[in-house]
Amino acid sequence: MSSRPALEPWRSSSSRLIGFYALFFVAWGAAFTGVLYWQISQYLGSTAERTLMQRAHYYAKVDDDNLVGELAASEAYSTPNIDAYGLFDAQGQHLAGDLLKLRASLPDDGQVHYLQKGLSVAQSSEEPRSSYALLVHRNDGRMLVLARDGGSVSAVGGIIQQALAWGLSLTLIPGLIGWRLMRRRPIKRVQGLQRSTESVVSGNLADRLPLSSRRDELDMLASAVNTMLDHIEQLMLEVKGVCDGIAHDLRTPLTRLRARLHQLDQLPLDAPQRATLDLALADSESIMVRFQGLLRVAELEDTRRRSAFQPYLPGELLQQAHEFYEPMALERQQTLSLEIAGPLPALMGDAALMFEALVNLLDNAIKFTPVGGAIVLRASATGGQVTLEVIDNGPGIAPAERTQVSRRLYRGPSSEAQPGHGLGLSLVAAIVRLHGYRLDIAGDEGGARISIHC
Repeated sequence: MSSRPALEPWRSSSSRLIGFYALFFVAWGAAFTGVLYWQISQYLGSTAERTLMQRAHYYAKVDDDNLVGELAASEAYSTPNIDAYGLFDAQGQHLAGDLLKLRASLPDDGQVHYLQKGLSVAQSSEEPRSSYALLVHRNDGRMLVLARDGGSVSAVGGIIQQALAWGLSLTLIPGLIGWRLMRRRPIKRVQGLQRSTESVVSGNLADRLPLSSRRDELDMLASAVNTMLDHIEQLMLEVKGVCDGIAHDLRTPLTRLRARLHQLDQLPLDAPQRATLDLALADSESIMVRFQGLLRVAELEDTRRRSAFQPYLPGELLQQAHEFYEPMALERQQTLSLEIAGPLPALMGDAALMFEALVNLLDNAIKFTPVGGAIVLRASATGGQVTLEVIDNGPGIAPAERTQVSRRLYRGPSSEAQPGHGLGLSLVAAIVRLHGYRLDIAGDEGGARISIHC
């Protein structure tokens, strides 16, 4: 039985939808913020340019003698740390105003320019920020620099970024909380559907996928699967009933035929007649064994036997199988060793059926291992899983036959010379399926390795 893949929360459809929505919201918010920041900066920049040009036109009408007084008077009506001016002589020496130094990078063209590093302002508690400035030449040779702080654009950008961060937090955090709460119920439903599906795959056709009262798309799918399972179960029961009826009907006349052949065997017969009768007895015995094996497999495929499962210790089971078959291996001059790696946890199942599976595996190993060969009966536990193995150094099982050897009545080319009916591994496979375990068949010319993963 294949193991169930782990359900990762981030791979669910709701998680992907919310993740896509979050990425879309972040991208859209970033684009919106960028456009808004660009428009506001353009507006503030154009406003600063108009303000500075209006001031420059006003001071151009003021006489040179009255310029310093007019600048000082207008400074009282200006916003502190926003508007500033500086008056310099023809050599660039500071004469008046808050601007202390004439920047060489300010073009001398009478136009407003944006300076990234700003201008040095007297008694400023902050680092020089960006600003808009223009330089105007007076008729007396002096230079007037008018500036307006450009940091307001950066401040507005910071406000917009904070607003975006708050918007993201108000959207993503409740979204993540809602995702956490809403994904639990769909995941539980999917896990319930998965468990029911595994039960059906293991052979319990009476199980059905659970339905909820919401009647959503999962319920539509589960209902369709349940309808399909109803038809499959009905067909399987009909086929099983026909096969069981044929087997039971044939078992009675075959039993009578074998009894009459035994009665004939008691009569005095010639040698040719005796040989023919012995062949008929052998054939009838072989047919009876095949029918009994087929009925045994059909019985094991009935999953209602699971209701009688009880805990059992696999280590004790292996020791019993080893003691039972070690004398038979010694008769063929073979070595049958038992290897149990540490303490093994208890398993839930039918100990008698598991003993029957091990007996069939050991019987095949002894049968196909040459004289003087070695057989190992091994058990180990890793990560809560118990593995039972039967390993031999016989002819092995070709890779092309590994998927067929567990079929009923199958006998490969290497087993044609050995006695048997091709039901041993099919019985083992039926027992393994009944318990929900996994059967692995490996090994080639160097020997065979058959593992039961519990």
